[in-house]
Amino acid sequence: MLKTKKQMAQLLAVGAVSALILSGCAAAEEDTSADSGDTSSDSSGDAASNEEVTIDLARFFGDCDDTTEGVTDVNEATTECEVIQILTNAFNAEDNGYTVEKLGGQAWGDYYTQLGTTFSGGNPPDVAVMHQHRLPDYVGRGLLTPVTAPLDAIGVDWSDYTAPALGAATYEGEQYGVPFDIHGSLWHVNVDIYEEAGLVDDSGEPIMPNSPDELLEQCQAVQDATGKQYFAHDWFEFGVGARLFLGLVWQQGGNITEDGVATPDSPEGAEALSLLNQLATDCSNPEQGYTDSDASFKAGDVAVLHNGTWIVDEYDRVSDFEYRALDIPNLYGDFGSWGDSHMWVMPTDSSRSPAEEEASLAFMAYLYENVGNWAIGTGHIAPRESIIESAEYSNAVQRDNYAGTAAYARMVPAVPGWAGAWDALSEELNATWVAGKDQAQALADAESRMNDALAD
Repeated sequence: MLKTKKQMAQLLAVGAVSALILSGCAAAEEDTSADSGDTSSDSSGDAASNEEVTIDLARFFGDCDDTTEGVTDVNEATTECEVIQILTNAFNAEDNGYTVEKLGGQAWGDYYTQLGTTFSGGNPPDVAVMHQHRLPDYVGRGLLTPVTAPLDAIGVDWSDYTAPALGAATYEGEQYGVPFDIHGSLWHVNVDIYEEAGLVDDSGEPIMPNSPDELLEQCQAVQDATGKQYFAHDWFEFGVGARLFLGLVWQQGGNITEDGVATPDSPEGAEALSLLNQLATDCSNPEQGYTDSDASFKAGDVAVLHNGTWIVDEYDRVSDFEYRALDIPNLYGDFGSWGDSHMWVMPTDSSRSPAEEEASLAFMAYLYENVGNWAIGTGHIAPRESIIESAEYSNAVQRDNYAGTAAYARMVPAVPGWAGAWDALSEELNATWVAGKDQAQALADAESRMNDALAD
């Protein structure tokens, strides 16, 4: 019996996450359809019965039904939500015998709690979005279905994926997802403020700092010349500070895990945390979360915003000032920048019919065909070599400015328990700049809590 949207919505409304999830705690021939913006697929429906097969899709990225209803041209998309919803609309509009029903557009922070509820209720979605760092926890509990062979049989060329993207969806030698992107941290720069502060080169490009001292000198220069805020990011909502902390540790040649053991309480960790607190105190406003920092940057009140690849196309389109998306500056010598991956997975469900499984695989293959449209329409880094080498991708806005991130962004550890460990790290770091917690104590507490999560 097909699952209905109403049934799944009721399950997703349940507030408590499953104890099952909590117990453990992102080349072949060029794909011309992605390069041209063509969203079509070659899939076909249940020819034997000629009946429409409906499958359920769980995703975040928000709700945008009011701007995407009836739209099937992905070139009209202006946000992540609109890109994925228009792609879904286009798939549904094909004469393929399949219909994909979206289960809400959950806020990013609530998504995994609600996804866990569907598993505990025995009625998971047919296809779901997932971050790379979440994969081991779900696979380790038998909650995801391997898709290597069935997707290979219907045209997915795994060899076209970049090594980081393919590795993100691999667990113990088996593919459990269709990589959709690589995403990472960027320096979003208001060039007008930089120019007013005398921080541009002869060609008018913003000069990036090469050391912590230069970073703080730029902060002072911006404040003296313009009176505006130098730096902004989400200081307490979604672990954005921990992402920059991780990158700064990597830049010093350090790491926050060694052989599955958390090691943030290190000289490199102490240096990174000290610099972040200097930024919070002298150059930023630690009372700003994601929405406030985003709004301040869009309003032209901030010189630098630390945010991700997913917002590049939107900023390029809406900014009233000259905008650049740039690699995180190299302050310590080694390139270091946080990265993760979105992928599409098939939750394990013994009640799924063969027709539903066929439809789910067809939709996953369709999304594989359209990773170029996703990357070009958002700012994310394409996970397939043929897309990266395409002219359309190369000509997309701002891409040359953060080519270093595309080449060198490092993925967060993909180990069981990492989600809980990351939450512990974020909470302890946040406590230093939000509540004044002693930095040394925060690092010691983070290391202890992270190892407890990794050991569960």
